[in-house]
Amino acid sequence: MAKRQFIYKNPDVDLKLKYRKIFEASLIIAMAILILILFSFKKFEAEYELEKKVDVQIETIDIPQTEQINRPPPPARPSIPIASEDEDIPEELTIEETEIDFTQPLDEAPPPPPEEDEPIVEFYALSEKPEVIHRVEPAYPELARKAGIEGMVVAKVLIDTKGNVEKVEIVKSHPMLDDAAKAAAKDFKFKPGKQRDRFVKVWMTIPFTFRLKK
Repeated sequence: MAKRQFIYKNPDVDLKLKYRKIFEASLIIAMAILILILFSFKKFEAEYELEKKVDVQIETIDIPQTEQINRPPPPARPSIPIASEDEDIPEELTIEETEIDFTQPLDEAPPPPPEEDEPIVEFYALSEKPEVIHRVEPAYPELARKAGIEGMVVAKVLIDTKGNVEKVEIVKSHPMLDDAAKAAAKDFKFKPGKQRDRFVKVWMTIPFTFRLKK
């Protein structure tokens, strides 16, 4: 017959026997760690709350008392006339006649208001440009002819709404020829310029060339 061998475990190394003690020790250690974590977290929150606090300073400002303006009272309403019962007022009143002497000279009537100057329109703004109807050639000055002087004079003329030359200005001058050019420019006749179907005043230049016949 075969012999049976029995194996006996040493109670010092048997884990099943020590399982309860190990579990209790582990549980105590875990609870201790958890308590430490909770206490440290509360301290952190307290420090964080203290850092978040902000010092609030309240300043008091003295507001001056506003002055009330006393408005004047509204004007009194006009009284409504009421018929009087006094018998002393006469029922009929007579107005004396006034006589006017038409033989005396009347005061002179005031002069009529001056006519407003018509506006001067720029040449480029015209819808119809002025056209020369009558041109006058200037007379050659005798002194300039004898001295053999030639040249050009440019006159600037203001043409009114009737086509007449109202004003003359010399733009390009020659001392011995200006007067002759100015006299000729005054006798020019134009068809007046138009702007929007109405005649207007406008400035225009006229060149005069003085040449001696050879």
